[in-house]
Amino acid sequence: MMELWPGRQKMKRANWSIVAVVLFLTLALNTHAQQFRGVSVVPDEEKRSSIHEVDGYAYLSETMTLEQVRNAAIATAKRQAVERAKTYIESNTTIENFEVTQDRIKGQSHGTVTVLEMKDHGVVENTRYHVWIKAEVEYGIKPVGMAPAGNQTDGNLSSTHLDPQAPLTVRVWTSKKEYREGEHIIVYMQGNRDFYARIVDITSNGDIIQLLPNDYRQQDRFAAGQIYQIPGEGDRFDLKVTPPFGEDRIVVYASEVPLGNVSMNSAGAGLGAFGGTQESLGIRTRGITVTAAGNQPAVQTGAAFYESTWKLRTGP
Repeated sequence: MMELWPGRQKMKRANWSIVAVVLFLTLALNTHAQQFRGVSVVPDEEKRSSIHEVDGYAYLSETMTLEQVRNAAIATAKRQAVERAKTYIESNTTIENFEVTQDRIKGQSHGTVTVLEMKDHGVVENTRYHVWIKAEVEYGIKPVGMAPAGNQTDGNLSSTHLDPQAPLTVRVWTSKKEYREGEHIIVYMQGNRDFYARIVDITSNGDIIQLLPNDYRQQDRFAAGQIYQIPGEGDRFDLKVTPPFGEDRIVVYASEVPLGNVSMNSAGAGLGAFGGTQESLGIRTRGITVTAAGNQPAVQTGAAFYESTWKLRTGP
């Protein structure tokens, strides 16, 4: 696992019952970008989606129970969410360079739709049932005529996936995939568009530590194309490998709009610890506001969302 060690400043050891690691103050180590040259930056896991707010209606029927009508209204809302996702993706992507993977977004498929929020308005006008949902629609993309992403090893992230005309993509990586006890770790991040992000480390024992933003570096908005490092300027912690060993997962949640607020417990060194599960953290992070830009039609409104995971192993 990664432990946080002291730097030039002194502080008392933080008492933290949730995560069994020691957190101290330090200044970030400076690492030249050459250290990750040639390292594959393809994520171990990724999930790209768009989030939409839609209304669903279903007319009352003598042959259907009220519960069946309600379920029909929800199904209608999900179908509309999928259609809006298609329109949104097409209006925000250079179609001649990228194509949406067809088996991930289908008009008749609800498997890719997750309801994040729902308001049940019940029967309206004595004729139909009304529900409102905030839905997340997953999809995949494939660069036209390009090799699969897994074959790319461009350490400076100049691949087509970082094309600003592509859907939001944020890469996170470290200089290598395996670390030994006592080694220091620096996490790098780069996106193809301006984006908001939350970066967490899910340790080998399952604890969730938010690395950024933190109390001393409250940055949550990042510029397209720029490479960021964690720890970086303003941070007061250092990532050092200590027992217990195993697999850590660095997860980045990103969107082009501000992310949902998430309450964190104090972990010392300005860091926060999330007391719930990764699933609940993801849902709360997706509590974003979907707005229309200018005179954009409602069917084209949405918010791009991207989740990327980088795995690394630690050992003696």
